[in-house]
Amino acid sequence: MTNSKSNVTAIIPCYNDGQYIMQALKSLYNQTLLPEQIIIVDDGSSKATTQILAKINHPLLHIIYQENKGVSNARNHAISFAQTDYIVNLDADDYYESSFIEKAVDILNNNNEVVAVSSYCRIFSNHNTIEIIAPLGGKLKDFIVINKSRANSMFRKKSWASVGGFDEKMQNGYEDWEFWIAILKQGGTAHIIKEVLSHYRIKKVSRDQIALKNHDFELRKYIYFKHKEVYQAHLDFYIGELLRQNSFLRNTVHKTKKSVDYKAGEFILKPLRAVKKIFK
Repeated sequence: MTNSKSNVTAIIPCYNDGQYIMQALKSLYNQTLLPEQIIIVDDGSSKATTQILAKINHPLLHIIYQENKGVSNARNHAISFAQTDYIVNLDADDYYESSFIEKAVDILNNNNEVVAVSSYCRIFSNHNTIEIIAPLGGKLKDFIVINKSRANSMFRKKSWASVGGFDEKMQNGYEDWEFWIAILKQGGTAHIIKEVLSHYRIKKVSRDQIALKNHDFELRKYIYFKHKEVYQAHLDFYIGELLRQNSFLRNTVHKTKKSVDYKAGEFILKPLRAVKKIFK
């Protein structure tokens, strides 16, 4: 690791992730370019997590405790204390490869058009790799249909300040997607390092999974109306992408229904459905 000034503050919102927090912290302690400060905001965690946090001691680390107010508030609270130009966000149950900060800082230092930097990401559960995510990044238009970056990213503090931070109304998810749209409205690009430098943990109960399952429509609708002028400015592109996605989904459903496994399942369930009708 180097003693050079990184101009980076690392922030970690933490809610009941005591069992994972040390892996997240060690990934920051072991960076080839260290952050100047690490700020954890414990967002109303249970006693088990607060006891773990109370035992952690490191010269770079500052821990803030608050009542549960949601991840956007926790991030904003942490960033408000940062004295550096760059912010690196890390969720408490995830971790970085040791070179992420150094590589991201180099990109931000040498390209004023870049407002945020993320990387390819390994999705894992326990110790097993599920898949590798390769977001594309890009400019504002590229983000209006789908999030093309990751929450675990580095960005400029002035960008955060100019949009009023993460939207604290978005309690159910997608706040990082909305944040990228907000800051990209001011110009610039979101850069993706084409290396797996981030690791995202899938848990039995995941906020992202709940958002997709239970809140996807309402969250997309909120983003659309909050940034309606952006969608109107790129209306043809937006409609074209929605039509393309609809066609892809319809083809996928059609192929699934034609598959041997689907037909076998239908054959097995048919008598059970007949019995169910009898007892209705």
